[in-house]
Amino acid sequence: MSDPVYVLGGAQTDFARNWAREGLEIDAMMREVLFAGLESAKLEPRDLQAVHVGNFVAELFCGQGQLGGIVASLHPDLSGVPTQRHEAACASGSMAMLAASAEIEAGRYDLVAVLGVEFMRNVPGQRAAEHLGAAAWQGREWTDATYVWPAAFDDLIGAYS
Repeated sequence: MSDPVYVLGGAQTDFARNWAREGLEIDAMMREVLFAGLESAKLEPRDLQAVHVGNFVAELFCGQGQLGGIVASLHPDLSGVPTQRHEAACASGSMAMLAASAEIEAGRYDLVAVLGVEFMRNVPGQRAAEHLGAAAWQGREWTDATYVWPAAFDDLIGAYS
């Protein structure tokens, strides 16, 4: 049995905040939440041995893939730190946490940061709905729905009624 894994700190940005209206991009969100999390854990960037980023579709919402690569730009001490990005629709952050925990349990690293970032308030509502619909099985699920997730949840309620 492996040694326990602990969460040493955490941070969360304001869901109501519209970063795009402030002229900020996803890297600003990543920077703010990473440093707030490090502060809450009383750690410094140099303490991190790896970073995991959970994100659904930054490529669609802001044209930005390779979020792990952005981590190196957030502080000079993060240059060369291994990073991974995890995508699992609404469970992307959970998968990032699971992967970080597995690395610690395996003894590969002792201190790993996990970021969950979603930058979704920078496009019109209909386009956002289309982007979020990418989590459905294209051509098979909710093909006639304008808004995939309300339709999916309606079906779910029907299944349990």
